[in-house]
Amino acid sequence: MIEEAEPIRIALVDDDPSVRRAVSRLLRSHDYSCKVYESGEEALADTDLARMHCVVIDIQLSGMSGFELRDRLLRQGIPTPCLFITAHSETSSPEWCRAISGNPCVIKPFDELQLLAAIQGLLPDRSASLP
Repeated sequence: MIEEAEPIRIALVDDDPSVRRAVSRLLRSHDYSCKVYESGEEALADTDLARMHCVVIDIQLSGMSGFELRDRLLRQGIPTPCLFITAHSETSSPEWCRAISGNPCVIKPFDELQLLAAIQGLLPDRSASLP
């Protein structure tokens, strides 16, 4: 019997319902499992977050920022790769570079393939193919 591969689990943290809806639909259409959260606080309260393969985080969340969420994950010993998304187009300043700390960042509005490629680059098993 051939064992079916476990789906890649992606967490999406964004306070904009339209972004959550569109991105989760896109990810599911490419056979990713996607769990959505509207805040960093909501994401941290869910024990499933530690089992994700990747976390896509809006930088400008209401309440806790995306940077704060990433830092809390690391402090809790959850080294899940993070991809930042933002509508802020000035990501080259020294402050942003320090805050991003090597994590990829995709600027909204983004092309679907750009987002998928950024996620693919974070996954430990890169055998999944892009469309």
